Amino acid sequence: MNGTKKVRALWRDYLEKSFNITIPIVAVLLAFAVSGVIILVWGSNPFEAYAALISGAFGGPNAIATTLIRGTPLLFTGLAVAYGYRGGFFNIGAEGQLYMGAYAATWVGVTLSGLPGWLLIPLAILASILVGMLYVLLPGYMKARRGTNEVLTTLLMNYIAIQFAEWAMRVNHYMPGVTKFDDGSPAVWTWVNWIGIKDPTQPFPKSPFTVEAAYLPSLKSVMQSGFLGELFGQAEWYQAIFNHPAFGRITLAPVIGIVVAILIFFIMFRTTTGYKSRAVGLNAQAARSMGINVPRTILTTALISGALAGLAGGMEVLGNQHRIIPNFLVNAGFDGIPVALIGQLHPYGVLLSSFFFGALRAGANKMQIVSHVPVAVVYVIQSLAILFAIAGGTLDIESTLKKRRMMREREAAPSAPPQGSGEVSHAG
Repeated sequence: MNGTKKVRALWRDYLEKSFNITIPIVAVLLAFAVSGVIILVWGSNPFEAYAALISGAFGGPNAIATTLIRGTPLLFTGLAVAYGYRGGFFNIGAEGQLYMGAYAATWVGVTLSGLPGWLLIPLAILASILVGMLYVLLPGYMKARRGTNEVLTTLLMNYIAIQFAEWAMRVNHYMPGVTKFDDGSPAVWTWVNWIGIKDPTQPFPKSPFTVEAAYLPSLKSVMQSGFLGELFGQAEWYQAIFNHPAFGRITLAPVIGIVVAILIFFIMFRTTTGYKSRAVGLNAQAARSMGINVPRTILTTALISGALAGLAGGMEVLGNQHRIIPNFLVNAGFDGIPVALIGQLHPYGVLLSSFFFGALRAGANKMQIVSHVPVAVVYVIQSLAILFAIAGGTLDIESTLKKRRMMREREAAPSAPPQGSGEVSHAG
């Protein structure tokens, strides 16, 4: 009996301390279980399908590289949504901010092509951050000063950003050395052609590739040069690992994403800025009574969220696609919302959930080839995981367990004798 009580006590302590971790894990497992039934009804073997999915996502260096590439933009947009939501600013506009950040990084990488890489890459990153912040400035101001619902304003501004990017990809960009546009007209400098981003030598709406100096270094080149290359460069095991072509596909973008997640955790939980943001997100009236400037805090939260979403577009351009095309990275901004929810609005949770979503996308094609299960099943898994995570979040198990523990402690404590229990003598 004592052993059973100890096991129960350990289980209760685990649930109390790790409830936020348990919810997404259980949600994902339930999503796979329900989707397995769907796959079975489809006429395929769910175990075979999931084995192919895992193999396509983690079955080798190339599969892992694809998972990291697919998950990196979701990491930035997930962090943008999580930080904004924690601070009372539900940023639905990460999609538009991503497009604007991608446009800014591409523009810098094409227009300032004569700069060296050590200067061009930081400028392109900074441009994507600043444009993302600028694009969320109006919704942030309206929320902070006028109380306007940010869900509506950020959602509507998505369409403005997407249409602007589509327009910019159809306006020839003036580039030195190009004498004629694709339609045969002379290439002359105008403000419109300076803002436009279309490749002037191509008839289709797409931007030119950025110069190679604006490409983020690959993990292979970083690990084989500099201090690490000098330290381990002659070791056979080191060369055997980092000579693999997959490390040439992985750039510093995932590494930067991990560093940014750690930085956001530090800002959110270790700085005054993060404390004020979380206080406003929990209860703006109580935060105001504590002396916190609520409008300024909301605006600061919005700007940080927009910066992260803009950085998502910049990292995709600099690290992967190196240009923008129609339907560039479609829905990556909107997918940041489920990534944040599955990650329980915590930077480290978002880090894990983003690469989980990246793994689903990376392994979907192999699952379809091997088991003839449509790629849409991946989106079913994703949707069910979100649904179960939200449902689990409504359960107040953590506080219920704490109340039960307090009741047990009170029952186990020795009862104190009531005051004044001694005999009282009465005078005759």
